[in-house]
Amino acid sequence: MSLFVFGALFAFISFVSELQHVGINDYSAMKAFLYVGLNLPQLLYQVFPSAMLLGGLLSLGALASTSELVVMRAAGVSISRITAAVLKAGFLLIVVVVLLGELLAPEAISAAKTMRAEALEGRVLTRDRKGLWSKYGNNFVYIGTVLPDVQLRDVVVYELDDEHRLKKTTHAGQAHYDSENEVWHLQNVTNSEITREHVTSTRHDVETWPAMVSTDLFNVLNLEPEDMAATELWQYSQYLDENELESDSFWLAFWVKIFTPLTGVGMLMIAVPLVLTSTARTGGAGQRILVGVMIGVAFYVLNRVVNQMGIIYGVTPVISAGLPSILVITISVVLIRKMR
Repeated sequence: MSLFVFGALFAFISFVSELQHVGINDYSAMKAFLYVGLNLPQLLYQVFPSAMLLGGLLSLGALASTSELVVMRAAGVSISRITAAVLKAGFLLIVVVVLLGELLAPEAISAAKTMRAEALEGRVLTRDRKGLWSKYGNNFVYIGTVLPDVQLRDVVVYELDDEHRLKKTTHAGQAHYDSENEVWHLQNVTNSEITREHVTSTRHDVETWPAMVSTDLFNVLNLEPEDMAATELWQYSQYLDENELESDSFWLAFWVKIFTPLTGVGMLMIAVPLVLTSTARTGGAGQRILVGVMIGVAFYVLNRVVNQMGIIYGVTPVISAGLPSILVITISVVLIRKMR
């Protein structure tokens, strides 16, 4: 229920923001609604720690309001055992949300951006389960992965002759756009010339192409670091490091994904001392909701600020990503110890 509340709130804000684009080419209100819906799994993953806190406050608060927690304490159940029970109950939800963020969210966001790009730009653009298809002139381009900074992976160009017969294929492991010279640089290239008699293949380390994919699409197609799965972030960050390129934002997104489940655990632990205080027992559900929302939103903002400040001041990504989570768990442990 807490995830639903947070998700509905942020989804509504996102939908209102999308309304400014409705009416451009083929982008309708229904497509804007679908775009927001496809982004919902990633949104739920981002607000998951705050939702865990609110859910813990509400569920434990229901027990506290009927004095069931008081009876448990009187029967000899320690705060540690109550905390362990809460964490056990939340473990299943943590697993589900992690799978949601790692498996479903990246695919859903990719599909959402493809649909939005096709509607707004009016381009020939098709996505299947394995990649993206585009067309320019008599050439068809297949792109396996679209990455930030106008980077492509697993690119295949199919060239047709005037009679619409396949005459050449070009496969590149990687490609990036040179905005200064307005050309594409293809790496690890294999060219296959096709005739009626035979097929001739040649390999090149680098090739330069004047045109391949419209760069206008990249503003809405490329995935932001936080939209990528942890495995993709790990591989791409290492690729950037190996090529001596800026990788801090991708390492930060990777470590944020690693620490998000840990933050959820810390939020659940904080709910225990908050509910077991006399104020939480005497207050109603409305008060607990207010406290949970305030703390949840404050943490969400603080987490974002700390992450971005780490990038600005050159702090190691693992520290800037893990500091909010460590802070939450430390506060929860201190509060629980004070109640013993």
